[in-house]
Amino acid sequence: MTTLLIDLGNTALKWCTLDDPQPRTVVHRDRTDFKEALYAEWLALRPERVVGSAVAAPNLAFSMTKFFNDHGWVWEWLRPQAVFRNETLTLVNCYDNPMRLGADRWNAAIGAVSASPGRTLLVVHMGTATTVDTIVRESEGSYRFEGGRIAPGPTLMLKGLTDGIPTLSNEMGVWQPFPTATRDAIATGIIDAQVGLVLRALDEAARKDPNPLLLLAGGAAGFVAPHLKGAIPELRVHHNLVLQGLAARAVASGTETAT
Repeated sequence: MTTLLIDLGNTALKWCTLDDPQPRTVVHRDRTDFKEALYAEWLALRPERVVGSAVAAPNLAFSMTKFFNDHGWVWEWLRPQAVFRNETLTLVNCYDNPMRLGADRWNAAIGAVSASPGRTLLVVHMGTATTVDTIVRESEGSYRFEGGRIAPGPTLMLKGLTDGIPTLSNEMGVWQPFPTATRDAIATGIIDAQVGLVLRALDEAARKDPNPLLLLAGGAAGFVAPHLKGAIPELRVHHNLVLQGLAARAVASGTETAT
């Protein structure tokens, strides 16, 4: 049975199948010309089941749901849970209201623990928004999603500046220790803000566990990663955590517990 996994984010849609985890990516923001080709690819797969995470583009999610229904595919947009369990791990959601946590963050947390078991993790995703989430290992196979931080991503920071100050150019420069051009001053400020956000969260995570591992993902990860690597003992660039989390939930769907 073919299971289609879909991560529908603010800017891009990523998908793969349970049997072939190599992701395909479609940038959907401000575009409507991609659905015909995408749906043709999915039809060729003939999936019996669709498991997805949708945090944006409600019209696109609705269109996809209609497409699934038209072809008789069983589908589910997976929401966050209070607890996820499978044969190897238990992850507790410590959000005040677990159902208010973004589905992408929860599914990425499951993917992160599945990909890097046995560690306290700082999961950083830099896209339209930057999210920094802490997952604490309590004991063998037992983890807690402690919560996290959300800030504008680098592109959104730049847009906020140029929208608020029209005289500024929207050209992004490069990081400099002492910027002497406005475009470099903007780039340096944005990078330093992203790095500072991560380092502050890392300090807090280290109060729970002195040796956290940082997993970095997202379209803007490459822009900031070089400035983090020298400051953080353990950093791995690890993309597609949401899809990995969806895969774990799809496999565990017969036994997973949502309470």
